[in-house]
Amino acid sequence: MTGCVAKAPDTDIEVVSPSEFQTKLQADSNGYLLDVRKPDEFASGHLKGAHLLNWLDTENFKQEAKNLDKSKTIYVYCRSGRRSNEAATYLSDQGYTVVDMNGGILAWENDKLPVITEVDNSES
Repeated sequence: MTGCVAKAPDTDIEVVSPSEFQTKLQADSNGYLLDVRKPDEFASGHLKGAHLLNWLDTENFKQEAKNLDKSKTIYVYCRSGRRSNEAATYLSDQGYTVVDMNGGILAWENDKLPVITEVDNSES
């Protein structure tokens, strides 16, 4: 393990701390930020620029994931890290490059990083 960066076991998924996640995302002008929580969780607070795709709605998630751009790195997070790791594993298996935030939005908020509640309709 180098610094805060780790690889998920038996995958090519990079699992990073919230601050490293933020740094990587800000440096990647082509990155795609994906929140895999439920809509009510997303509405209660999310990362700026995040796109919602509920991992627990499995069939819809798999259908919508087909529309993601494989040329972009997908930055995934959830509430605590479990769902995002499952979603990241699925996306990686489908050929996407994925970065997963360790500890989810709970760790993000614990690190006093910014969360928004309004919906950002801009395509980023």
